Amino acid sequence: MRICLDGRMNADASVVALGMFDGVHVGHQALLKKARAEADRLGVPMVVQTFTRHPLCLLAPAKCPPLLTTLEERIKLVEALGADIFCAQPFTEMVRDQRPEEFVGYLVRQWRPKTVVVGYNYSFGALGAGTPALLRELGRALGFATAVLSPVRARGHVVSATRIRETLEEGRPRKARLMLGRPYAREMTLVMREGGRCVLKSTDNGKLSLPRGAYRAALVTGGKRYPVPAYANGDGKTVCRVPAELTLTDPLSLAYYAELTYGGNGPTQTAAAYCRRRQP
Repeated sequence: MRICLDGRMNADASVVALGMFDGVHVGHQALLKKARAEADRLGVPMVVQTFTRHPLCLLAPAKCPPLLTTLEERIKLVEALGADIFCAQPFTEMVRDQRPEEFVGYLVRQWRPKTVVVGYNYSFGALGAGTPALLRELGRALGFATAVLSPVRARGHVVSATRIRETLEEGRPRKARLMLGRPYAREMTLVMREGGRCVLKSTDNGKLSLPRGAYRAALVTGGKRYPVPAYANGDGKTVCRVPAELTLTDPLSLAYYAELTYGGNGPTQTAAAYCRRRQP
């Protein structure tokens, strides 16, 4: 997959999937699979067009949500779903102020799309004035088709990045896993070790931290997976048991599978108390 982070790549023909794709959840996956199938049908590359950062970071910084996936994670997940080109455009003041017609003009100049694939609630252009209906209208005038995906549901609820964040903030990674299609994970590093226990600190700044509580989790490193109980302190730090062979320099990923409770303290206990409680 080719990666473009400055908006300077182009194609003579393509199918373009549009969206922020934070989390690359099951709704996004359905959209990307649709784009892949359409690209295969037409014999053209599949392009994922997104932004390097969430638009709210510029539009309303106080309301900018924590990330479900870093840019690097989005790239890996999108590549696994068959994208040929990943283009993350910086969200600048100029992009913010583009009229919907100007944004679509950029897409046509850059990618010469035969089909553009979006979600049912996709918006574009200044103040989010562009809608799927407007995109379809502009496509008819400019020579591309528009495919609009319906909402994807998990246990009766529409899947969205917002709902996944809310679920994780409530300390329910089991439910979030259904919507993500995989466990929610954080990149970690060992910062303190005592016996078989350690303190992990997140290194993927900007991602959502789970609230204080105990979770069923798994450490993943070097292609190996180690199931562990883990206690999140709510500030990006986690206490858990770590296999003796792991060192302070090993890159770690901690995947949260389900919420747990220990004794009567539940999620209100401190990390230090959790360590004492788990001692043999």
